Amino acid sequence: MSEEIRREVEATLAARQELGPGHDDALVEGFLDRIDRELDRRIDQRVARRASRGSPVNPATLGVCIPIIAIAGGTGGVAGLAIVAAALVIVFAIASLR
Repeated sequence: MSEEIRREVEATLAARQELGPGHDDALVEGFLDRIDRELDRRIDQRVARRASRGSPVNPATLGVCIPIIAIAGGTGGVAGLAIVAAALVIVFAIASLR
């Protein structure tokens, strides 16, 4: 359990001791709201980290792929296009997994 959650639990229990059992519902609801906000914050951080990595498919990589495809098509015909297309799919798949 993280230190922050531990402090939240302790504060909720201390408030219950002061206020008595009549306020249990409000205390539990407040505690759950704070935990929910903390979970949302952590999820947002993870999503932001993943989004900041960027995609391997961008204008620079596409600018490099176009001449490779053109050369493969011009020198290797359909077989050259198929080989280059398969190689590019593999490269982009590996890059997106990292």
